[in-house]
Parts: sequence; C-alpha cells; structure tokens
Amino acid sequence: MKLRKDIKIFIVGGGEIGSALAGQLSRDGYELTVIDRNQDVVGSLGNSMDIICYEGNGASYETLKDLGAGKADIWIAVTESDELNILSCMTAHMLGAKHTIARIRNVDYAKQNHFYRDKLGLSMIINPDLATAMEIGRLLRFPLATRVEVFAKGRAELVEMSVREDSPLNGKSLIEINRNMGIDLLICAVVRLGEAFVPKGDTVICKGDILYLTGAADEFRKAFKKLGVPVKPLKSVMIAGGGRISYYLAELLLHQGSKITLIEKNKEMATEISGKIPGINVICDDALAYFDSMSQSDILKTDAFITITDNDEYNLIAAMFGESQGIGKVISRINAKSRLKVLSSESKICTISRGDVAADRILGYSRSLLNAEDNDAVESLYRLVDGKLEFIEFKVDEKDKNLDIPLKDLTMKQNMLIGCIFRDLRTIIPRGDDVIKAGDTVLVASINRQIARLEDIFAS
Repeated sequence: MKLRKDIKIFIVGGGEIGSALAGQLSRDGYELTVIDRNQDVVGSLGNSMDIICYEGNGASYETLKDLGAGKADIWIAVTESDELNILSCMTAHMLGAKHTIARIRNVDYAKQNHFYRDKLGLSMIINPDLATAMEIGRLLRFPLATRVEVFAKGRAELVEMSVREDSPLNGKSLIEINRNMGIDLLICAVVRLGEAFVPKGDTVICKGDILYLTGAADEFRKAFKKLGVPVKPLKSVMIAGGGRISYYLAELLLHQGSKITLIEKNKEMATEISGKIPGINVICDDALAYFDSMSQSDILKTDAFITITDNDEYNLIAAMFGESQGIGKVISRINAKSRLKVLSSESKICTISRGDVAADRILGYSRSLLNAEDNDAVESLYRLVDGKLEFIEFKVDEKDKNLDIPLKDLTMKQNMLIGCIFRDLRTIIPRGDDVIKAGDTVLVASINRQIARLEDIFAS
C-alpha cells in the first residue's frame, strides 16, 4: 500500500473547483501539483498551500511530459474549457497516467460519457452544474434540512439539520429520542459551537446544535412527520438566475410536478431557457424588482426560493429578502466561504457551493480509486465542517476483519461510528447485536480522522 506522500495527483485548473479540491487534497498529505495558465492563480495557490504550482498549458504534450504526467496516480482536469479538460486527460492517459478525471459541462459532451471512458480512457466525468442542481433538489425535499446526501445508490440518506428552540428534539437525550419517539434514524454526529463529536446515549440535544442523521430514504419522511417537522410537496418554486444550474434544476423540479418561475434579467438568456424548457414561467426581470411586483398572497404561495446567479453578493441579498418575506425554504449559491459570515446563526438560508459539490464528488471517487487495489472500496465520501467530519461508504469483502461479530463485542476508536449497514435490499440502523458480513456496504462517520479501511475504525 502506497503512503499518501507517495501518491502523485495533478490538477489542471486552479479556479473555483480546482482550488477547493487542492485545499482538501493538500491537507490529506498527497504529493500534489496544480497547473494553470494564470500567473496570479498559480502564485496565490502556491503561497497558501504546501503544493507544487506550475504556470503553463495543462493540455500541452511537452508540458505534461516534462512534469511527469505519466507517473500520475490521478490526473484531474477542471478548467473552464471542456475541450481542454478532455485533451488534457487524453494526453495524460496516453503518457501513462493511471486514472483521469475531467470536468465536462456541455450537455452534448456529457451525453457521450461511455465514448470518453471506453475510447479516451477517462475514469470519471463530473458535471458540476448537474451535481449542484441535484443537491439543491435534495435540499428542497425537507424544509429544515441544510444538507442532504445520498448513499447506497439512493437507498439511504444523510441529513444535516439545525436544532431550533421549538424543535421537539431540543432538551431531549438520545435515549429519550429513541425510546419515546419511535424513529428509525441514527443521530451519528453533532456539531456544537463549531466542534464535532459522536453523541452517546446520555447526550442531550441543545438549541443551536447541528445534527447529522442517517437512515433509509423512506424513513426520513415518516420520522419528520412524527417529530412535527414540516414535510410537504413543493407546489411553487422561484429561481433567480438562468444559467446551467437553473436549467438542470428547473427540469428536475418540473418532472416532480412543481410550478416553476424563473427570473433572469438578461433577455437573450431568458429567451433561450424559455425555449429549452417550455413548461416553466420565465420572467425577464431583476429578482428583487420582481418581488416588488408580487402580491403578498403570491409570495406566501411560494414554497421555495433559490438564488443561483453568478454574483455572490446578489444571491445573498436576494436570499435574505426572500427569507424576510416568510418563504419556507431559501437556498443561495455562493462561491466564497468567507462570505458565509454575513448570515446569522438564526438564519434559515441554506448555502451551496458548486466548487465544493464538485470537489466532494471528485474526492470521494479519487479515494475509491486509490483504495481499490488493496483496501476496501470506497463507494462514496462526503466531507463537512471544513473537512473535520467525514462520512465514508465502504464495500466489505471476505478479507475484512471483524466479520460476523456482534458490534457490542467490538471496540471502536473515539469519534468513530457506524451509521448504517446496507445488506441486499435492507438498510440496517446498527444496534449492539448486529454484525457486519461480507458483501455488506457500511456507512462510517469519522471525526478529525481520515481512514482508508473499515478496520481502521476498530481498536486493535
């Protein structure tokens, strides 16, 4: 097994996605090289991270040859140009790179996934706009959720939610919640005052806590109803911004039966998206100005408001205005994490970063590639709380240790927890008598530790 410092990863493109990915991989201790044409980008990344930065063309054969692309364990191309990303990965693959990952946004290109994988050797294609739209779609299912991720091919979910003063969980211990409320979910991590920890049975949930719950996808709706958490179908959704994320999101919500109003002040873009998705109502206007023209009755009938223009400041201002008007679910796209500080702890606005979404997907896939040869395969991986909290989905084989032993007889390391066990078509919330079997998929929560194998969570 290679040590992390011996694993060579190259990133072509130091923009929103590339910088987010570089930050996470550099903290993990991999040998990392970032290539970008922009001198300022190269200088900024080189000064802020312990990585190798190179100014140049990431698709040039001579450049890649000089940098040793043929020795790359993973080659990742995430520039703004789909064509450059494809060429970069193809060239790196031909030079001998083991695995290649390309960011491809163009809808026509994205439809040719099989060709790129089979003929050009791409290991993975990531469409950040589609991935972000799908994440927003999951967030819209639960008004109080601030993040929703899926595991086990959609059979299980991880839901992040904040505890408010009127929450039925406020002031209750985990023992009371499990005994009296009858919900088949597991609270597997809590963030309190910025610190994450694995709760115990006597842990009392407090106002302001951020909870991470895991369970079968169909159990969340049942559980939230028992808890009195509002769960209702989205009848009316308003979207500010007419870019690619909006296109994918509008198609998704339209398919689910929602009425969509999309506001885009650029006339050409508004006309284009109106022609592509005839079932939605497209308004050529500024979102804030459009709010002024709406009656209070129409605003109250709006179930969700999503701001996904290219302007961070505008998105936040529009989102805060939407929240002030009493709209139940408000989501704002944002690029710069530092600007999240303008939101108070009482704000109900969910924020989402396209760069972080794409980086999480690439990171999880990269970890699975690196582990596949001699470790448990990582099916998926999500990082939260600035990387302090990881949820990792492992595929278990017959070589794993600690199989068929009741969990109550095993000792786990501190701040480790098994969140779910997936067996055949069952989703098991683990109790003391449950065991791990070969062929299972296991979801693990890990705090302030990075693990490569399932056995790493158990004390020797």
